Amino acid sequence: MLDFIKNKSPLIICDIGASPIDKTDFIDELYNETYSQIIGFEPNIEEYNKLKTADPNKKFYNYALGDGEDKILNICKEPGMSSFLKPNLDYLKKFHGFEEWAKITSQEKVKTKKLNEIDEKIDFIKIDVQGYEYEILINGLEKLENVKVIQIETSPFPLYHGEKFSSEILRLIENSGFMLHMFNNINTRVFKPMILGNNKMMGLNHLFQLDCVMVKNFEEINKLSLESMTKLILIMFYSFKSYDFVDYLISLMDEKYGTNNLEKYRLLLKNLKMSKRY
Repeated sequence: MLDFIKNKSPLIICDIGASPIDKTDFIDELYNETYSQIIGFEPNIEEYNKLKTADPNKKFYNYALGDGEDKILNICKEPGMSSFLKPNLDYLKKFHGFEEWAKITSQEKVKTKKLNEIDEKIDFIKIDVQGYEYEILINGLEKLENVKVIQIETSPFPLYHGEKFSSEILRLIENSGFMLHMFNNINTRVFKPMILGNNKMMGLNHLFQLDCVMVKNFEEINKLSLESMTKLILIMFYSFKSYDFVDYLISLMDEKYGTNNLEKYRLLLKNLKMSKRY
């Protein structure tokens, strides 16, 4: 679709907490539409086994990112809640289902590696690690210098003991040259015993989890090379449909590097469906 803007070097996508429990269409479309490679990390062996593929451009590892020390992984009844941290049941039991889903059924010792120790130059990071986000980031600040976009799942109020609040995590990322651009998902829950529409999973107002999309701030964007700008455009176009931001970036690209893409992009926009998220 955006075939007049192409990256020359592979766009490296880093999937931290790569379990296929939750769909990641925003990664799949980017991977399918661009010259990209995926590296992923999943410490839960059962979930890791589901990720095995013959695709040479997808590499998954059965260890976790963290502080470099061995950790105990708490395997929960609902695998998507498994974490190095223990669930905050006093909070979770206020909502339907979580008291059962968060029960720890087994524990496993797993290795961790620091994000700073990863060899690849990462362009796009997705983090979904059930409360352990801050530890990964604080041990990966050097690696963030090359990163253009981070999608991270955070909790306004901690779901796990020792988990940092969303505000603390976002501040850490902001101090590394990023800004909050959008929410890819806003997960709400109702307090028990209320049920909406006969659906215990439906929320009303209470913010339970947020998928935050952080992009390089405007000062950092102005410093990007043509190749880095190209990758940022591709991520925001294919993964997040942020068409107005892409228009801004292409305008900047044309002005700074003498490319001639804006007119072609605006012709393309006429055929794209746009909708307000929230």
